[in-house]
Amino acid sequence: MNFVRQGRQKITGLSARKATMTTVATKPAAAPSYDLPPAMIVKAIWAFIRRRERSVWDDTTTLVKQQSLAPVYLDTENLPERGPFVLIPNHYERKDAVWVGWGAIAMTAEIARVRSRAAVSKLHWVMTDTWADCFIGPFHVAPKYLGWVLKGFGDVYGIIRMPAHDLPNHDLQRPRSASALHEIFDTLDRGECIAVHPEAGGFETLIQPPRGAGRVLACFDRRHVPIVPVGVYEENGHLTIRFGQPLAPGSFLGLSDQDAADTAMLAIAELVPERTRGVYAERFAKHAARELKVVS
Repeated sequence: MNFVRQGRQKITGLSARKATMTTVATKPAAAPSYDLPPAMIVKAIWAFIRRRERSVWDDTTTLVKQQSLAPVYLDTENLPERGPFVLIPNHYERKDAVWVGWGAIAMTAEIARVRSRAAVSKLHWVMTDTWADCFIGPFHVAPKYLGWVLKGFGDVYGIIRMPAHDLPNHDLQRPRSASALHEIFDTLDRGECIAVHPEAGGFETLIQPPRGAGRVLACFDRRHVPIVPVGVYEENGHLTIRFGQPLAPGSFLGLSDQDAADTAMLAIAELVPERTRGVYAERFAKHAARELKVVS
């Protein structure tokens, strides 16, 4: 079954271990397939119908083990030993090939492998509650019907849904946005973890986060919750996940919304190859030069 955004995307899983990062500016040498196993689909639908939760740790681990090419994980020692913490990965998606959800699945499975479930009890991903360009095969799925499906599966896996920022009715969804933010902060207060893409969209290269993203990140910082940047990209056919060091406490203090968002994105830019830095390529080069001058 192909459940896709912007065209047809296939989906699969396999665990990988730490490897050496390269920055060779080439496209992936191999083309892994990404197929959701029918048995997993049936189990998720059954949980959806019965309104039961499933273990995000167990299901993502199963999916990754079944991938045709193992994900590569780098610098997993940067993950905090226990929650709460916030993961902020880039929104890596390759049209007609790699759905952004596969990066989320790979990250979740690796946290399940390297951290105790007693220390990191739950991880809740934040995602948009619908989008305009979803297709199942050649058939377009209307946003309102997609939203209903996403709500159901969000409940199965503990996903927090945020109104899409790029739909025409976004400004009318402010109460729902506020409710989602309350849910995020309540989750952190319970000692559980959050994962959110600051860009809220995009494909292979980094883009500017939407208005308000920086303010939310600054709120995490003010609550003294570790914020862990994560770089997601493909290298030699493997989906690669690189965990950065948690941002220094107070990194967002006194910053504007855009400057706070840029601070997060520059930290992510450091974790991905130059070819995927997108609008942050030049800014990262200048930032790195300033940092080098300070050190010297």
